[in-house]
Amino acid sequence: MSNIFFKLAYILLNSILQLMTKLQLITTIFLSGLFSYLTLIIFKKFKRNIKESIIFICPIMFFGLGFLLRFSGKEDLVDLGFLLTELSVLFLSVLFAVFLFLGQLRYWKK
Repeated sequence: MSNIFFKLAYILLNSILQLMTKLQLITTIFLSGLFSYLTLIIFKKFKRNIKESIIFICPIMFFGLGFLLRFSGKEDLVDLGFLLTELSVLFLSVLFAVFLFLGQLRYWKK
């Protein structure tokens, strides 16, 4: 099962790389990496566990991958790219709302 997943991922990545320009690829990967790195720095500065930052880094990576897929030009890959970008934004919005809700519950219990 795992072997099939890696083969499909390789085929998908290979088709993406052939369809887009190198500048689009480098820019998107650089910015996704930069945002992830800045997230890690913020967590370190506040002396938080690095593992806690994963919940924020994953949507950044999904958004970057979705954005790359949107550049591909193939209709199916563009649709998948829109899905990944929208889901990553939705995930962060829901996460923010959940934290606000839990914070209010904690505040009013005092």
